[in-house]
Amino acid sequence: MRTYLVAFLTAIGVSALATPVVLHLSRRLGLFDPPDGERKLHVTAIARTGGVAIALGFLAPILALLFYTNSFALELRQDGDRLVAFLIGLGAILALGVYDDVRGCGAWAKLGVQSLVGVVLWQGGLRFEGFTVLGVPFDLGWGSLPVTILWVAAIVNAMNLIDGLDGLAAGVAFFAGTALFLTSQLDGNVMLCLFAAAITGSVVGFLFYNFSPALIFMGDSGSMTIGYVFAAAALWSTGKRTTLLAVCLPIVALGVPILDTTLAFARRTLAGNSPFNSDRRHIHHRLLDLGLSQRQAVLVLYVVCGLLTGVVVALRVWAF
Repeated sequence: MRTYLVAFLTAIGVSALATPVVLHLSRRLGLFDPPDGERKLHVTAIARTGGVAIALGFLAPILALLFYTNSFALELRQDGDRLVAFLIGLGAILALGVYDDVRGCGAWAKLGVQSLVGVVLWQGGLRFEGFTVLGVPFDLGWGSLPVTILWVAAIVNAMNLIDGLDGLAAGVAFFAGTALFLTSQLDGNVMLCLFAAAITGSVVGFLFYNFSPALIFMGDSGSMTIGYVFAAAALWSTGKRTTLLAVCLPIVALGVPILDTTLAFARRTLAGNSPFNSDRRHIHHRLLDLGLSQRQAVLVLYVVCGLLTGVVVALRVWAF
């Protein structure tokens, strides 16, 4: 437990120290997200590359363990193939997010990179191989590749779409990370506990600067990195005998962004538009239309995420 606490506090510290540095560099380079009076509700231009600080906070305790010798470090090294695939995918997603924050990137180009990352994870052993439903095993075979790719793209984009209010995506990540940590503790999964402690700590450090009124946004570099960590964590926890409920637990923990993304894609498709077109009909926008302030809307969704975290833990205890 001490290692998890150290990882959590290290991630908080690195993220909290790196965020003002990233903020300063963003201001120097003119990397701002201008308001548009419709979807982007901030009044002044805000720096949008905070995801770099989140990634640094997440990586710091994990990489530090590679230069340390204890049971956690040994397990990291023993699972080298999957760790390498995970880190390659993380680097690709972070680079994609930074490029999008700086230069802009089309939806199909993003989807292409995310699909390639899914292939890398699949090749490295992070994949859905099959499920057990009511005791009956179903082997995906080669179908595991498209399912894995779809999973990665879906979770990455779900976190990306929910990042619409100050502190919202980071708060969602905090609760999902808490759910991941508690369920992984019950499973005795050391690696996932470590990842959960690191990602939760990194978003807490970032929230010091991102909660309303935000000084900096995480941008696509942050939302996609967070989504990637949770997508890969779910793949890390699966195997040939994964039960359908075990696969559903991450979906429940990320219920707010997944529901929002599902509704957005269905809404846009039924209207005859591209599912990747932006609009102002996300869940958080609807809360604002009801008269809530940004902070109130975010707190309402925090409560929902907290309840979902409780549901996930209860399902894990009840079902296993």
